[in-house]
Amino acid sequence: MGARLGSARLGMGGPRRLLLISNSTLHGGGYLGHCQQHIQSFLGQKVKRVLFIPYALHDRDAYARTAREKFESLGYGLDSIHESCDPVEAVRKSEAIFIGGGNTFRLLKALYDNSLIHEIRKRVLEDGIPYMGSSAGTNVATISINTTNDINTLLPPKT
Repeated sequence: MGARLGSARLGMGGPRRLLLISNSTLHGGGYLGHCQQHIQSFLGQKVKRVLFIPYALHDRDAYARTAREKFESLGYGLDSIHESCDPVEAVRKSEAIFIGGGNTFRLLKALYDNSLIHEIRKRVLEDGIPYMGSSAGTNVATISINTTNDINTLLPPKT
């Protein structure tokens, strides 16, 4: 059902750097608190800025603030793609990409609407930049979004 960012069947490029997280918050913990050591280990010291894609939630400004606070506390700058004049160019210039959780169908529709599927796929699968996904951001990086438990409120285009 619908396209996705990555697939073992594509056979593209070199090594893939993926950190796929099932959720962004565990009960009683803060945003990404349960995996912050993994994030730092994964991104390392070479990555200075992360491109955040908040399209899975309706309030993108609030979501970007939350993500920015967490990443800055870990020593990384964060740019939110929804604040960019040219989202495709933002992906092309990114050092690392993090797609946050929310509704997988909302996310996938926005990725299509902004012509980002191909560019993200290229940056991650061909160029080898680090990709992090949380919940919906993990779903779109797998072979299929059929396992999502989200309510289908929006339909991505047929491919």
